[in-house]
Amino acid sequence: MKFRNRNSFIVALLATMSVATSPVFAQDGFARQEQLQELGADLSGISARVQMSVDQTMSSMDNLANFSGSEQTDQAFAILDAIEAETREVIDKIKITSPFMSALDDARSNVLVLLRKNERDPASPSRDARIAALTNALASIDEQTVQIQAAEGTLTSLLADHAVLRAELMANGAVDAVELFVSDLSSLTNGLEQMASVLSEISANVVAVPTEASLATE
Repeated sequence: MKFRNRNSFIVALLATMSVATSPVFAQDGFARQEQLQELGADLSGISARVQMSVDQTMSSMDNLANFSGSEQTDQAFAILDAIEAETREVIDKIKITSPFMSALDDARSNVLVLLRKNERDPASPSRDARIAALTNALASIDEQTVQIQAAEGTLTSLLADHAVLRAELMANGAVDAVELFVSDLSSLTNGLEQMASVLSEISANVVAVPTEASLATE
């Protein structure tokens, strides 16, 4: 609120200066009136920009105090939400307690039963070929089961990494908000310096201000 009061004072001061300087140029007793009028127009334009800068700076200060994310951060979160939802659905499908893994375990048992059955058959080239094929299939099932379980762990770990990523996005967004505030404040400061420069030129170009007594005799 302290900043608001100070900025409100600046706005009021600028508005007062704009109003106060305009009628002076209509009076006599000034040298280089055309130049003064141009400087007055410059001052009016700068004053408007400065007042806009005050409003923008106030807005960026409010955003800094109440920062909860930027539009870009919100868009990134929306994408992450969709990706993570898909990932969790996959994890649910392949986790150790899922129906798929139970069915895979049953299928492995069936292959093992079939292998043992063929091993009891009379020896023959075709029987040996079946045993070899079933043995290879069982080994492949075991290997891919391990890979699926490892994939579940990897996906779960990546979701944890996403939580860190979300925190980084928020932190970066907060830094962006600070940089925007500093930029707006810099624009305001530059505008005030420009106003001071123009006011200095106006002062340097004024020869004399007519008094009430001199105006009364004209």
